Amino acid sequence: MTKARDRRRAEQRQAALDRVITVLTASLPHLDRAEAVQAVSEAHAARGIPLRDLDQHLTDHPTALISGEAHCPPVVVRLAKILHTAGHTAVVRPACTDCGRSNLDLPRLGPNGRLCINCSARSSKGTCDRCGRTDTRLAARRAEGLICYSCYRVDADVVEECAVCGQLRMPVTRRPDNSPLCVSCWVGPQHTCVSCGTVGPAKSNGPDGALCASCHHRQQKPVRECGRCGQVRRIARRATGSRPDICEDCYSGPVKTCSICGKACPCHRGTDGAWACRSCRPRLTQECCRCGRTRRVHTRWPIGPVCSTCYTVVLDAPATCTGCGRHQPLIGIAEDGTRICGACSGTAFDYTCRTCGLGGRTYADAQCARCVLTARLQQLLAGPAGHIPAPLQPLRETLALAERPRGILHWLTHSPNAALFASLAASGEPITHQRLDQLPPSRHLHYVRHTLVHLGALPWRDEELDRIPAWLDTVLADRPAGHVQLVRPYAHWHLLRRARRRATQRRRPAEPGSFLRTRVLVALEFLAWLDEHGLDLGGLRQDHLDRWLDAGNTRTYAIRYFLSWTTGRGLTCKLTVPSIPRQQPSRLMDEDGRWQLLKRCLTDSAMALDIRAAGALILLFGLHASHVRHLTATQLTRRNGNSYLTVDRHPILLPPRLARLLHQLAEAPHTRAALTRTNRGEPWLFPGLVPGRPTSQTGLSSKLLSQGIDTRPARNAALVALAGDLPAPVLASILGLHPNTAVRWAGFAKTSWADYLAARAASLRQERNTTPQK
Repeated sequence: MTKARDRRRAEQRQAALDRVITVLTASLPHLDRAEAVQAVSEAHAARGIPLRDLDQHLTDHPTALISGEAHCPPVVVRLAKILHTAGHTAVVRPACTDCGRSNLDLPRLGPNGRLCINCSARSSKGTCDRCGRTDTRLAARRAEGLICYSCYRVDADVVEECAVCGQLRMPVTRRPDNSPLCVSCWVGPQHTCVSCGTVGPAKSNGPDGALCASCHHRQQKPVRECGRCGQVRRIARRATGSRPDICEDCYSGPVKTCSICGKACPCHRGTDGAWACRSCRPRLTQECCRCGRTRRVHTRWPIGPVCSTCYTVVLDAPATCTGCGRHQPLIGIAEDGTRICGACSGTAFDYTCRTCGLGGRTYADAQCARCVLTARLQQLLAGPAGHIPAPLQPLRETLALAERPRGILHWLTHSPNAALFASLAASGEPITHQRLDQLPPSRHLHYVRHTLVHLGALPWRDEELDRIPAWLDTVLADRPAGHVQLVRPYAHWHLLRRARRRATQRRRPAEPGSFLRTRVLVALEFLAWLDEHGLDLGGLRQDHLDRWLDAGNTRTYAIRYFLSWTTGRGLTCKLTVPSIPRQQPSRLMDEDGRWQLLKRCLTDSAMALDIRAAGALILLFGLHASHVRHLTATQLTRRNGNSYLTVDRHPILLPPRLARLLHQLAEAPHTRAALTRTNRGEPWLFPGLVPGRPTSQTGLSSKLLSQGIDTRPARNAALVALAGDLPAPVLASILGLHPNTAVRWAGFAKTSWADYLAARAASLRQERNTTPQK
């Protein structure tokens, strides 16, 4: 019976082996039967459990050796390694499902497939029963339970007295006499790396000789297309089923939760097993050879270790090398003590742009930031045909000549405005105002339109008014049809028509957009209220209107414009909307406080220059913040040694301190974005973030308020003081006020100009009497 059983098992084993060999030769045409039998034997799969696992897996997955599937028994990993080493390149070795490396043994099976020994150890974490650390790798079991590697290395059953230093430490090797050596005292075999020439421990022995760890890992990494940047480079993290290949430049570590700052970002594991991001990871600190501060070492040049700040400063300021005469960063020292470049100092440091040949800090692919910016602008702004559209050519030229190309590169990558420029170019459609009006209204569209107008790519238009139709379409999209039929002609043929007519007669810029939007929204709210109460415009009475006004606020009084329009068209009877009574200024700054703030604006150099100038103009002349922000450098003139500012029609003589402050502001270099610093458009004294536009009124008022200058009380106090010193007609002519407004301020200041008028009349009579008669 025993012989029969053994014979039956042998037949089953041979049948399983034949099935395995048949599948192997079918999936690998260049593999003959004898070589397949030898490979299976070398993989220890010719009998027993390995043969059973291999037979079952290949039966279910005939292409397992060419698919690289990692959910397989360990015998498949061994067999794939043997066949791949024998030269069968069609065989794809299974990769670790955690780290993606396929050149390692995969002894453990994880939830997603095979794992290497390191990833398996990382996944088997727990709480150390000795030190209490959580989420740490466990190394051994002791009486109190499982302990981590940190406790294992100092465990009493593990440590021994080192034969050289005498310290109790975990031995890493032993001498021939069995005496232990710790990691500090042990010196491994020294070899000369055949690739870089470094003398040290060898990581592996290649066909040409020993390789150090760095060269070994570099040669083990395949070279193919990166799944993130698309460049053909050396792969740092190999692809798995859920992620692509990542090259060395794009890979910055796995995304983990930093144990120090708590942010989820690319991290590296420390010696204690904790994850730390690049910012929080502890680094070697040493005295910088350039600035003398003890900081993290960014790199080591021939002149010594340098910190990150000095690294940037030196690379951004190349000079002429006394050794080779090239314009390069001077990172070495010659024998006579002069600074030289890296090549002349005998090192491999090379900071030369491979495109333009200039020396300095490189940005990517051994190119300077300027060359990278030129290439990326071409890539970002090119249309379907590969050419940049004509309206975007000024944008490309302006950005390519920016003073700080690195800032523009960051803007191209992260700004939604840059993404909108790219989408306009990629669409291939002509870039016009009508094309932009078809896009959803947003602040990014507003920025892009003003930029194109500022650069001359689009013609100028009154944006405050021309943005209303697109906004109106968005507001009326979900309104009842009856409301739309009333509000649309009211907005287009009444509000916008009057606003455009007034815009042609206006002497200074204004922004009527907010007022028009308010009147449209109030009309829609009133129509909704009528529907809610079962009323219509034809049956609207004064008591209905009064009820609605009483339930609202001063904003609802803007309904007078809509009702005036409906009454003129016979849609409603004549109704009365009460006027909001004029109120006297209630917020006034005291004179002492005003003069103290004015003195601070004129003398405090710690305050920002634009805040000082704007505050002085408001505190001294009572200008509105909307007038101040629209001032240009052309309104500031010099004549006969004096400086004048033309606010309206007549120039105002400026005090010397204020004149110097405004001229300094006009001549100061702009700190705004590159698109704002162009020479196109109005030379604003207070430029804003949007190209071609001044700073916003809200932003300017917020800056002044942060310095204790509240614009409303400051302007009121200044106008009261001026109305007490100047006649109303003079005040109106120099500040651009309406004559009625100037008269009201004069009345509020309780000033009588009868004496002035009498003196003026007497002066005219005297001139008439003294003039000789012809």
